This record gives sequence, C-alpha cells and structure tokens, in this order.
Amino acid sequence: MALYTIVFDNRRYLSAIWDSEQIIALSNNELDHRIDMNGAPIRHADTFKEPLRVSFEKRFEGDEKLIKSDITVQEGRFYLNEKAYDVLYNLLKDDGEFLPLIDDSGNSGYVFTPLKVAEDNNALDTNLSKKNEWGDVENLAFHVDKVKDWAVFRAEFNAYMTPQCNQVVKDAIENAQLTGVFFTTDLGNGYSNQFDEEIINGH
Repeated sequence: MALYTIVFDNRRYLSAIWDSEQIIALSNNELDHRIDMNGAPIRHADTFKEPLRVSFEKRFEGDEKLIKSDITVQEGRFYLNEKAYDVLYNLLKDDGEFLPLIDDSGNSGYVFTPLKVAEDNNALDTNLSKKNEWGDVENLAFHVDKVKDWAVFRAEFNAYMTPQCNQVVKDAIENAQLTGVFFTTDLGNGYSNQFDEEIINGH
C-alpha cells in the first residue's frame, strides 16, 4: 500500500489567509480553537457556528504571479473550494472535520482538519522515523497495516504539519485535475521548494 504526503505548491498558488479577528471573537481567544495558528487535531464545530472568513490577498513581492487553487495545505489542514469538496467529501468525511468558509470574493469553501493521528493507533514506525540533532524530521515512516483504513492522517512526530494520504485520495485529486497540491513518497516533507519542477509538474 502506497502512502504519500500531500504538498501545497506555494510557488504557484496563493495561501488562504484567516480573518484572525473573527476567529479570536468566536473562540474567545482560546488557544485550542485558534484555528489560524494551532494545527492540532481538534474538533472546532462547537466553537465556530458561522462560516469562517478567508482571503487570498497578494501581500508580498512575487505574489502577483500566484493564483488561487482548488486546494491548499496549511498547518496540516486543507482549504477546499466547492469543486475540491465535492470530489473529496466522501473520501475524507470519516477521517476529520469539515467547517464552512467564505472567501473575500464571496465564494464558499471548506477547511478540513484531519483528526486521525498515527500514534493513536501505534502506526508510527519508531525504528525508521528519525529526527536530527536540531529536531528536524529526517525520515517519517508508518506501519502500513495500521493506517490502511484511513484516507488521510497526520503524525504527532512532526507536529501534525503534513497530511499523509492513500492512493485513492491521490488518484481522486489527480483525476479531477484539482490544482494546488502535488504528492511525494518522501513522507513528512511539506516544503515545495525542496522539490524539482519535474516532480511538481508530474501532478
């Protein structure tokens, strides 16, 4: 069974920017529910009773060439537009939580927080998963038989920063030609600038 890390191509696409003032107001500034800065696998539906606002502003030098995508991956979560949501909802619904969003153009979308964690099922391969002396992940590996029923999951080992998926999710995204992400078997590597154009264009 193949596993992949889903990588956001931030060299070509804009990131979603949270409306932090709205989130602070709705969450009473509780850190657990600061979804704009806390990527932990926590349910937020009881806290956020209205669509959360995001924007896709071109804030920095070089952003002019970037465009909005169907999917982003940020802090281990997905932003999904309606097209991506329609493709992925049935595949992901048992493995996390969807919350409604609205963007600065009035378009609806969703944020998906993966809630399956490898360590909760003893699925992290502790013999093969390694960090260097600075705490950076050098290798991330899993016991495949223990994640075989999950479409997407994360690991506490790398602070939940990267979503891993199975072949079915990869195929669904690629077959629907959803933009914004690519896939790597270098599990845990979520940095698009560490991949060459051939790998990125392979999506």
